[in-house]
Amino acid sequence: MESFGSYLKSLREEKGVSLEEMSERTRIALTSLDFLEKDQYQLLPPRVFVKGFIRSYSQELGLDPETVLKRFDAFTQEGELSDYSLEDPVFRPRMDSRSIIRSPIFTAVIAIAGVLSLAILLVTAVTRIQEWYDTGGTALPSVATVGPSSSPAPATKGDRPTSAYPTAFPEPPRKQAGRKILEIKANANAWIRVQPDGGPAEELTMAPGDVQIFTAKNGFSFQTGNAGGIRLRFDGRELPPMGKDNQSLSLALP
Repeated sequence: MESFGSYLKSLREEKGVSLEEMSERTRIALTSLDFLEKDQYQLLPPRVFVKGFIRSYSQELGLDPETVLKRFDAFTQEGELSDYSLEDPVFRPRMDSRSIIRSPIFTAVIAIAGVLSLAILLVTAVTRIQEWYDTGGTALPSVATVGPSSSPAPATKGDRPTSAYPTAFPEPPRKQAGRKILEIKANANAWIRVQPDGGPAEELTMAPGDVQIFTAKNGFSFQTGNAGGIRLRFDGRELPPMGKDNQSLSLALP
């Protein structure tokens, strides 16, 4: 039986098409077409791609691809290519770990783990804030002057409150009647998400030195991906450092 590669070559030569022209028209590498016509299948991609080459080759010569492919299948089935399986090997590796990743059980486990992690972070943050409120009465330590004053006197060393951490807000706190104000200052690059009064959330990335101000009637839900890179002042009271660099944080204010 004539080899399949010789059969293809004869069809091409009958149409007066060179191998270089066939490569340019079909966008198939010249070396691949040469291997195909010489029946050097061990140098070609898996069978499914070879059949694609044959289909393009046939169409370019104006032949019926299905007729040519049937001859290719017959050539391989009659023992001319005993080591060239009829099965498309390109599909064998599909039964790998991806099937596990795409399974509903795997997705559910990942979702549960994410919810638990978020809940732990939220409880930890709320507990820390509550401890500060408990140790200081109803207010957190503040660097602002206690009590309103229309013309505050210059501060002296003896007037400055002591603090375990330096202030991040040298300017006086902002006030707005009937509204709670959340001021956020970045010491490093940080992603934040702020949701006032359970309404639409705003997400943004802050650079060192940036200050963002949000207002709400009742309070905020706050998240960040860099707890050590931001400082907060809520309703006029500066909060202590909230965590370490690149640590995720979620909390509710108040």
